[in-house]
Amino acid sequence: MEYNSITKNEESKVPTATEVREYLKKEEAYLRDCISNHKSYVITGPKFPGETIWRSKITIALLEAAEEIGASNEEIWELCKKIAQATHAPVTRKEYLRMEPFAQKEMTVDTVLKLLETYIPPFEDSYRKVFDYVGYYYCLALISLSDYRKEDCEKQLWTTIDQFFKKDPGLNNISVLLRNMKVLGSQRTVLKDMKECIEKEMSKHSAT
Repeated sequence: MEYNSITKNEESKVPTATEVREYLKKEEAYLRDCISNHKSYVITGPKFPGETIWRSKITIALLEAAEEIGASNEEIWELCKKIAQATHAPVTRKEYLRMEPFAQKEMTVDTVLKLLETYIPPFEDSYRKVFDYVGYYYCLALISLSDYRKEDCEKQLWTTIDQFFKKDPGLNNISVLLRNMKVLGSQRTVLKDMKECIEKEMSKHSAT
């Protein structure tokens, strides 16, 4: 089985969701073959330009959301590239503001809102490895900064808070979401309201 399943012509083009999905399937099959037949599996870094974007866990989800709403793959690929460069969820204001240019692109915002309808953190430990937490929190930062479909963005953020309250009753994983509201709250009054809502819920838990 050939390990490098991407041709030279494919290296520079923006892939479709189907192409990324097939690539990931071939890579997984190669890994399984190595394990089953006790072959060496050597990680030497990216095998072609942009491979880290193809392999980023949130890339396929964003491309699928883009295709579902008819957004440009090229536009969404730029967001995928930016997210793939990140090694951790945003912490500083500068890191959060990396999403500001993307928050001004209507189809990008549409795509991220579509993604977040179903891209929900799996709070069960067994599923954590397949979820892109870094990309997820950058997507939340993006809609936190958007003036386009502002009401829908705010509604999704409130929905996200509610998901954390329901699925993570101990609030063990809510600190990064709270940080989003704290760091960007100076720009959006509603984010301050969300921050206060989260802190109020956290205080209930600390009191028990």
